[in-house]
Amino acid sequence: MPAVSDFLLLQVDGKKKLLRSKWLRPVSSEELKEGIGVVGQCIVSEDSAYWLSDARLLNTITFVDQQWVVREIAPLIANTNLQKFARIVTADVFNYISFENMVQRIKEEHSVIAELGQFTSEGAATDWLLLHE
Repeated sequence: MPAVSDFLLLQVDGKKKLLRSKWLRPVSSEELKEGIGVVGQCIVSEDSAYWLSDARLLNTITFVDQQWVVREIAPLIANTNLQKFARIVTADVFNYISFENMVQRIKEEHSVIAELGQFTSEGAATDWLLLHE
């Protein structure tokens, strides 16, 4: 995976229309915004239909940063061909629910139709994500 920075790796499989992202460590608010912005631009430029995000090392996204994602990134993704988003997470229930709530707001406010799945293993996430094949 090519490094975007010291905190995020990205890999594109154009044949499968698959974007893989991996957070390498907990990040600051500015780093989170930079990373998510790069991912959003990549989804647009590569016409990705599937996104696999390994967020196990990512800290819980603060409410302020969630609002930023809803306001700034969701409209960008709403106008793409993204169909499924698989997120690999730890077993932290608070993090899981917090992210689910943010995604629900995105779907309501921006008509994003991509399916979301959260998983604790890369194998399960990949299987679900590529189930269409």
